[in-house]
Amino acid sequence: MPSMNTSDIEQRVDELEYQVQFQEDTIDSLNKTIALQQKDLLLIQEKLSFLAKQLENYRQQQTIHGDDKPPHY
Repeated sequence: MPSMNTSDIEQRVDELEYQVQFQEDTIDSLNKTIALQQKDLLLIQEKLSFLAKQLENYRQQQTIHGDDKPPHY
């Protein structure tokens, strides 16, 4: 590796520090996004579970009423 003067070394260190800071900011941003998506996913799962229970109740009611003959028979 060719010899570097102090100015070159400082410039490289500055660039590396900038890159590390950019990476840290990106990681923080991604972590926040993942946390928000996890909250959204949990809410969606709760709603889906609630809808599945409602659908099952509806089907049970239809089965009970479906066995009854209409009044004109």
